[in-house]
Amino acid sequence: MTLTMNEIKRFFKRKIIPENWKPTGLTKEIYVKLSEPIVRQAVAWQDEEGRIIDPFMKEETSTTTARFVGALGFLISAGRCLDLVDVCIKSMDKGCKDLYYSFKRPLPGPEFYVKELMRGYLALRDKAGKKLVRRWERYLGEYEPEKKYAAVFSKMKPENIRNFCTFALAGEEFKNSYKIADNIEFIEKYLRHTKKFFTEFGMYRDPGDPMTYDWVARMNLSLLKFFGYKGKNSKWLNEILKKGGLTTLFFLSSTGEAPYGGRSNQLHHNEATIALICEYEARRYNQIGEKEIAGAFKRAARLATLSIKKWLSLSPIRNIKNGFPPEIEHGRELSYGYYSAYSLLIASQLGFAYLVADDSIEEKPAPSEIGGYVLYLPDAFHKIFSTCCGYHLEIDTRGDQRYDATGLGRIHKSSIPSESGLSTSIVSNPNYRVCVKPSSRNIAIGPGWENARRERYWLSDFSKEIEEIKLKKIREEKEETEFNITYKGKFKDCTMVSETYKINTKGVEITYKINKNKILVQVPLLETDGLNKAKMEVGRKGFKVSYIGHTYDVKCIAPEDVNTFLEPFSAPNRNGIYKIGGFKTKGNQIKCNFSLH
Repeated sequence: MTLTMNEIKRFFKRKIIPENWKPTGLTKEIYVKLSEPIVRQAVAWQDEEGRIIDPFMKEETSTTTARFVGALGFLISAGRCLDLVDVCIKSMDKGCKDLYYSFKRPLPGPEFYVKELMRGYLALRDKAGKKLVRRWERYLGEYEPEKKYAAVFSKMKPENIRNFCTFALAGEEFKNSYKIADNIEFIEKYLRHTKKFFTEFGMYRDPGDPMTYDWVARMNLSLLKFFGYKGKNSKWLNEILKKGGLTTLFFLSSTGEAPYGGRSNQLHHNEATIALICEYEARRYNQIGEKEIAGAFKRAARLATLSIKKWLSLSPIRNIKNGFPPEIEHGRELSYGYYSAYSLLIASQLGFAYLVADDSIEEKPAPSEIGGYVLYLPDAFHKIFSTCCGYHLEIDTRGDQRYDATGLGRIHKSSIPSESGLSTSIVSNPNYRVCVKPSSRNIAIGPGWENARRERYWLSDFSKEIEEIKLKKIREEKEETEFNITYKGKFKDCTMVSETYKINTKGVEITYKINKNKILVQVPLLETDGLNKAKMEVGRKGFKVSYIGHTYDVKCIAPEDVNTFLEPFSAPNRNGIYKIGGFKTKGNQIKCNFSLH
């Protein structure tokens, strides 16, 4: 799928209703329901001054207090947590002071504070004393953005001014819409700068192409428009957000989850952010009479939100997609991503989704529920997505080995817990914390080979060595989708790897082929998500993993003379800990089937 507007319209004009499909029955109150426990949990972290102290770091981490104000402010505006008004006022006052006086006590990323504090301002301006409210208005309005913010031309090389800038743009327009400040020249200047970082698919490129900071940037720019921006770059912004929104619809998993890829991945604020974007796009398409597309975005927002519900229902809540105790911080980035800030970020993003949501829009099936397509992002992001018959695949064709291995890193099926198969690949030197020894190699579902010296090599370990990637789409229909990926490069003892994927109701069939003998295939098999243990069975030509009422079957279909093996080590990713199963044969081709039940 190339995502032209005509192609998109043809897709939705088919008006396919999947079997047993029904609306979720949700309203925007789901955002309130999921946010309130997060905020109430954080009340105990407030110190005497009003700052929010991380329970594990034992100090205030960047943006935490502001995000607490934004999240609690949203709930107060929605008529909830009225018993916490004084708590919110205390943190609001401290957050505003910290922002205003950051020239004395520097803040990392002051851009992040503004829209959160504005959310608090709206909730509290008729509940706090007039003198206090006027002080907040002065703190928020009486500074020059170019002097206050970190990611500006006067302090940073232009090529380094990336997603931070989009937070400033959203915050400044939020202030403008309530006459707190008018910094339209700043908005226009940095919006022009932002243009150069978008792809033909409407996706935003942060350094290293992390998927998260595509939708984070687009979320901020969607809020910029929602808050009323109609300036010189408005037409361009409308079109680029429209492109990015449509891309989002087609790369979302059939489980509702955001794609993996790069830093800040597998944290639940990703789905909350995508819900916000989808609510904005649903409103946009509804206003121009495109009811099918509007309904698909509404549905996608709700599916994304439902995908994180089970983790937010645990006590304490989990801010990362695993069941490990939060104090272990399994899956957290090495230098950021702290529990307090990134759990409150979930609540804050859900709050903005609530603000944008229009409950009059009727749900329609999302593309991920219909399927029958392959989406290729060839250069920036280097990803292939395919969805068919409830299955969803994500393939990284050139993994950033700090976070992702090359190859098939995701196999999901709708209504099946996403970690049952695989949600993200495994790397040997992760730029995030893990609670056990990292893997001895990079691992995705995919092929390898063995040379005469019995040395083994795996596609998942190669990235820069890949010289050419070709995708051939063979069939894109809702009953069956088929495509081939061919990798060529200077691999050790091998120069070509071919993978042919066929997806239908029987599962995902993959034929692997290399241009030498002794082909191997590896597949991660879940041991534990940190809370629940899986049970694994090893057969002569396959593996079965049983996990919280579901099964993941991996079978070698051909050839007949194949050996099954288990590696002697366990391997962690952000979602859990895995054993690594594999197949080996003397020839150069193996066909496998992967199914979830």
